[in-house]
Amino acid sequence: MSKKISLLCLIFASVIIEISLAQSPKKSTIGLVLSGGGAKGLAHIGVLKVLEEEGIIPDYIAGTSMGSIIGGLYAAGYSAHELDSIVNHVDWGRLLSDELPLTSISPHEKEDYNRYQAEFTITSKGLEIPSGLIKGQQISALFSRLTWHIADIKDFDNLPIPFRCVAADLNSGQEYVFKSGNLATAMRASMSIPTVFSPVKIDTLFLVDGGILNNFPVRLCRQMGADIIIGVNVGFQDGPEDKLKSFPEILMASATIAGNVSTRRAIRHTDLLISPDLKNFNTGSFFDAQKIIELGEQAAREKIYQIRQLADSINNGKSSPVVNKNKNRQIKISQITINGLQNTNRQFLLGHLGIQPGDSITPKLLDEGLKKSMGTRYFENITYDLIPTDSSDYILSLNIEESPKGKAKFSLHFDNENKAGLLSNLTLRNIMGKASRTSLNVDISESPRISFSQINFMGERQITAIKFGGEFESNKLPVYVDNGSKYGTFKHSFASARFGFMTALGTRWQMDAYLRLYKSTLQSKTGFFDIFQAGVERFGNQFLSSNFDFIYSSIDRRFFPVKGSEIKISYKFNLDAQQLYKGSPAGESMIAPVTDCPYQNFFTVNGTLKKYIPITNKFTAGLRASGQIISRPQPLLGLTFIGGMPFNNRNNEIYFMGYSFREIIAEDFTLGEINLRYNCTKQIHFSAIGGFLMTDSNLPQVIEHIDFNQTDKIFGYGLIMAYNSFLGPLQLGVGSNNSDNRLRWYFNFGFNF
Repeated sequence: MSKKISLLCLIFASVIIEISLAQSPKKSTIGLVLSGGGAKGLAHIGVLKVLEEEGIIPDYIAGTSMGSIIGGLYAAGYSAHELDSIVNHVDWGRLLSDELPLTSISPHEKEDYNRYQAEFTITSKGLEIPSGLIKGQQISALFSRLTWHIADIKDFDNLPIPFRCVAADLNSGQEYVFKSGNLATAMRASMSIPTVFSPVKIDTLFLVDGGILNNFPVRLCRQMGADIIIGVNVGFQDGPEDKLKSFPEILMASATIAGNVSTRRAIRHTDLLISPDLKNFNTGSFFDAQKIIELGEQAAREKIYQIRQLADSINNGKSSPVVNKNKNRQIKISQITINGLQNTNRQFLLGHLGIQPGDSITPKLLDEGLKKSMGTRYFENITYDLIPTDSSDYILSLNIEESPKGKAKFSLHFDNENKAGLLSNLTLRNIMGKASRTSLNVDISESPRISFSQINFMGERQITAIKFGGEFESNKLPVYVDNGSKYGTFKHSFASARFGFMTALGTRWQMDAYLRLYKSTLQSKTGFFDIFQAGVERFGNQFLSSNFDFIYSSIDRRFFPVKGSEIKISYKFNLDAQQLYKGSPAGESMIAPVTDCPYQNFFTVNGTLKKYIPITNKFTAGLRASGQIISRPQPLLGLTFIGGMPFNNRNNEIYFMGYSFREIIAEDFTLGEINLRYNCTKQIHFSAIGGFLMTDSNLPQVIEHIDFNQTDKIFGYGLIMAYNSFLGPLQLGVGSNNSDNRLRWYFNFGFNF
């Protein structure tokens, strides 16, 4: 009997336990949904800070566009404070322009890099507009570095926090949800605003910003298993039409009309909605990152009561996942696969990448290699994926988008000496032989210029090349009297041709050895009536020389550099010198003293050193030293012209603050200059410049009032205000010197030749 009673008690107890378990409440799961909104999406970081403080760590995250970036990195193990630090240390100007440091650009590409306002691809049908203003190379590289520590994870459910993000496929017109694959690629695809960023191609998919279809993926987060949805909406908000004033806002609103409709529906299914007040910012306000983050935090604190109620109700005791984000973690590469390589040698790419199978790499090493590879300009975009193997090694999978075979580039410019012009460039790759580069520059202006360059590399690594080309320019040569006023102006024509060899060592060193034939002639423009009335039509000189140039550059950017050095040393041995003359015999005897070539053979050595030193975050010191020695006297047009600013410079010229364009003619000279630049903002710069110049020239006085035979010691000084616009520098300057104390004005807009 007692045994039966015991058995009945045991059964009864089991039933009670089952009933209790069945009635005990299931712990609710939290889903975090982060909307797109460009720079406004940085407010998500501020919201995450508050949620972390209150002990709310989401079980699932879903995001679109900027929401996919913040959400993806948070899911990968970054805390809100770490995300804040990342955002505030990013160089947004360089990141959003795809601009590479000048130190990563191959030497023979530096002259043409970052000098044009518009670029077009040349196709059989004509000029083709790029698929996006920004290729996104720098953004992809940043995402890859930040997700290096989770290279093993391809299933997004296995991330520290399960994650989904939304893109849109232009081919099918359908929403595409990333559940697995490369997290960096997923984030990059989800944020590809049409016409701003180039789409991401994956197999047959052509992926752009998911916000055009689903900017607030609440339903997706529910499908992941979330019971409670916390949503942060920084995208569409109902409001007056006059808010849509800026181009980014209008573009975003146009692209996300369908996404806005879905956002309205999704908001109704959000349990806790946080909508920061970002009316004073737009999708491009990345330079206001800290203010936007603070507004996100403020919006979350306004909902602190609801947040704490939610935290108390779930009480899941969950804490932020601890993830080892070792930025120096080494990964051994057992194999390298390359997708998309058609016109470029594989070893050429791997040589610049600096990685071979069997190497162990770090994010920094791979990032530097990608920059050098991109710096060859043979590639438009390079992304990578690290695929784990059965062993502890990885396969490095490179996805290549090669540069088009032909590109046309254009830029407008204006300066106070050469006036307005349209700078055009045609660059062709692999047209005149494998591993070749053909470049034609034309400046259509009052003072036109044309230059042509052909480079044909030899060998697999393509370090040495045959190089030939030529140039022509038509400008003016003003001649000044002692008080600084113009006596008259010649029309100056210059033409040259060269043939030789080039060696490029890495991205900083270049050496050229070549033969050069050039001629320089003068004609009538204004003044000098005594010469041209005597029957002179044209006069000048022709020279043939052998040359050696050595160039080193570690300067970080073309305009407004902050750090780095540049060294240029040239040696020229003249092989032949000829007088050129057209006109009457009487005129020939008059100008003979300035065109006479007493020596056929002589050498010239000149060099320039530039050094930029950052003193503080705002102050940069620029130092310049330059000099030239000529072994024997030369005719007028074999000398160097000094004066003006860099944007005025033409052949055989050295710029010097305090003097006008070509105001000084020198045979031998020594020059030193210091430039103290203060950056008021990222775009506005003020410079104070002072320099010393000592010159020597030895030419006969053949024109009345003009003294070419002189040795001068000169001090020049001045101020420049500059605005670094996306169309090129806008510069206004004034200078003078200790010789005549007259003011000279300088003005420039756009990129120079």
